[in-house]
Amino acid sequence: MKYISLLVLVVFTACKSFQTELPLLQNCPGNGDCEVQVFKETKLLLTEESSEVSDVSFEEDKDFQVIYIRYKDSKKVDYTEEVYLQIPSRFKEIHSKNHSLQNQKVVFGKFCDCNEQGFVRINHGELLIVNNKEFISLHLEIKSEKNQVIQVIDLDI
Repeated sequence: MKYISLLVLVVFTACKSFQTELPLLQNCPGNGDCEVQVFKETKLLLTEESSEVSDVSFEEDKDFQVIYIRYKDSKKVDYTEEVYLQIPSRFKEIHSKNHSLQNQKVVFGKFCDCNEQGFVRINHGELLIVNNKEFISLHLEIKSEKNQVIQVIDLDI
């Protein structure tokens, strides 16, 4: 029994090292529920077919971190939006606009009982991330080809 408890503790501690404490998303849009996670030492892998992103996965990489934001509609149970972006582990400031958002692999996903379901890469918008040593300040404006609730994200990590 001691070994099982020790094993659970080790696994929990190992998983926790890849994820920071949950940052606060100021003003979750549309009166929904928002979740933010940061996966340190992780890079984003995208499987793309033509102009669509068919799959999003992760791989361990000490040079990057992935920020994940999920919006869940509090009234429509089957409606969710997700945003993924990859940033370097070490940086002072990142400012990307429109097509340069590809450098941070900004991806938007919409999941619902609708025709617009799935992931797309974001080519229109603006990203400003500033590393203030004590925290990272993120401002993201995105526009996709899909109708979306998440358009502006401001958070401190």
